[in-house]
Amino acid sequence: MVNWSYPPENLTLTPSVVDLWIMSLQLASKEVEQRWQILNNEEQIKAKKFNFEKHKRRFIVARSTLKMILGQYLKIPPQKIKFDYSSRGKPRLSDQLGNNQLQFNTSHSEELAIYGVTLDRLIGVDIEYIRPMKDAKQLAKRFFCDQEYQQINNLTSPQLEKAFFQLWTGKEAYFKATGEGISGGLDQVQICLQNNPKLIALPPNQSKLNWFFSSFIPSPGYQGAIVVAEDDCQLNYWRLLR
Repeated sequence: MVNWSYPPENLTLTPSVVDLWIMSLQLASKEVEQRWQILNNEEQIKAKKFNFEKHKRRFIVARSTLKMILGQYLKIPPQKIKFDYSSRGKPRLSDQLGNNQLQFNTSHSEELAIYGVTLDRLIGVDIEYIRPMKDAKQLAKRFFCDQEYQQINNLTSPQLEKAFFQLWTGKEAYFKATGEGISGGLDQVQICLQNNPKLIALPPNQSKLNWFFSSFIPSPGYQGAIVVAEDDCQLNYWRLLR
């Protein structure tokens, strides 16, 4: 399991460094109210559309945390962080903030969120709460590579779910990095779980030599993955100072 530390007072990034952040989405009501002030009008409108209070809270905390993290790198208040979006909905820092090299990606599941930040290269992160899945093998057979299905076919719970989500988060992180989303074809990315999980096959237009991949346990009961363009990568694991 990852050991998360508090970051230095003055955050800096170099081209070979990737910072991973973790945040619990379970905050007290008073803290959530404070976080609400970080959201812009559009984000507040989106938050109000959630039917369940826990989903609203998770959105508020996850989005405000992203702004707080990025604000530390840019040395500006989180309220000033603005985003633009790709045609497939992947967020990036707004052009209004200038020609910035910061690249980021985020994911949350249940009560946990992770964030990846790096300089001037594609990045994707994914996290999943590990839960019982009676149809894990059927889903793997339908959507994964045959070799991956064979890796989990003889497993039983809880090893089955752990392996399934290792594969799932790895694929999700890759397609989030490229910006394609899983419509790019889950069976186009192959992951080997033996020893240290690794990418062993990618879509024809990509080279596996140009991607860094790490599968990790961010917290008990969760599975995470990160994919970054270029294989020279030093990971830092930070938790947010509230």
